[in-house]
Amino acid sequence: MISEILRYTLQIALISFMLGSLVDVGLKLDVKDAWTALHDRKFVLLSILSAFVFGPLLAIVIARVFELPGGYALGLLLLGLAPCAPFLPLLADIAKGDPAYSAAFILIAALGTIIVMPIALPFVAPELHAEMVSIARPLLLLVLAPFGIGIAVRRVSKKWADRSDPVIRKLVSFNVLILLSVAFAQNWDRILDTIGTLAIAAQCIFYSGLALFSYAVSYRLPHDRRCIVTLGSCTRNVGAALAPLSAVPDADPQSTTMCILAAFITLMIGFATARILDRLRPKPGLQINAG
Repeated sequence: MISEILRYTLQIALISFMLGSLVDVGLKLDVKDAWTALHDRKFVLLSILSAFVFGPLLAIVIARVFELPGGYALGLLLLGLAPCAPFLPLLADIAKGDPAYSAAFILIAALGTIIVMPIALPFVAPELHAEMVSIARPLLLLVLAPFGIGIAVRRVSKKWADRSDPVIRKLVSFNVLILLSVAFAQNWDRILDTIGTLAIAAQCIFYSGLALFSYAVSYRLPHDRRCIVTLGSCTRNVGAALAPLSAVPDADPQSTTMCILAAFITLMIGFATARILDRLRPKPGLQINAG
C-alpha cells in the first residue's frame, strides 16, 4: 500500500516538476534575445558539439570502461542524450553568464533532445524495444509543450509572465523537495545497490568530464558565453531522460534508478561548477572579447 502511494506520488511529482520547470523557463525566456544569440555560429556549434556529440560518446565510453550493468548503462546513455537542466538560468546567474545565451542554449537543448533522442536510441539502445514515435511522444508532451506554453504566455503578456514566474518558481522548488524525498524513500535500496556497481562514480566522472571538455573547447568565447556552454553541457535534464522509459512497460528499473541518482548528482555538480566558473571569471578590464 505504502509503496503504491510512493510510486504514484513520485510519478506526479516528476511530471509536475518537468511541466512547472519548463513553463517557468519559457516565462522568463526572451525570444528576441535568444534569437540574437542563436546567430552566434561559434556558440551554437560548440553547444551542439558539447551537448549532442561529446555527451553521448562520453556516456558510451564510461559505461564500457566501468562495465556498468545493462540497466545502468542505458540510464547513463539516456542522460547523455538529455543535456541542460531546467535550472540553467539559476546556475548562469551564479557564474555571471549572459541570460540571452542561457535562453539560446535551452532552446538548442530542448529541440536537439526531441530530434536526436528518438533517432539515436533505437540504434544505440535496441534493448529498450521502443520505436521513434513512442520515444518522441513523451518528449513532445513533457518537454516541448510546457516550454512552448511558457513562451506563448510571455509573448501575450510580459507583465503577466513576470508576475507568474515567482509563484511557479516557488512551486517548482517545493516540488523538487518532494521529488527528491520520495525518490529516495522509494528507491533507497536500489540506490544502495548502485554502490558496488560504480554507477555513482560513473555519473560524477561523466558530468565532470563534460564540464572540462566544454570549458576547454569554448576557450575562445567570452566568459559570459563560455560558462553557458559549460553549465548547459555538464547538467542533465533528468525528466527528458526518464521520458522514454515511461513509454516502455518493461523498462529496466536500474535505468530509472540511474536517472533518479542524476537528480541528486547533477544538482551538486551543477552548482559546484557554477561557483568555480564564477571564481575563474576574468577581472574587470582583463577580459578579451573574442566575439
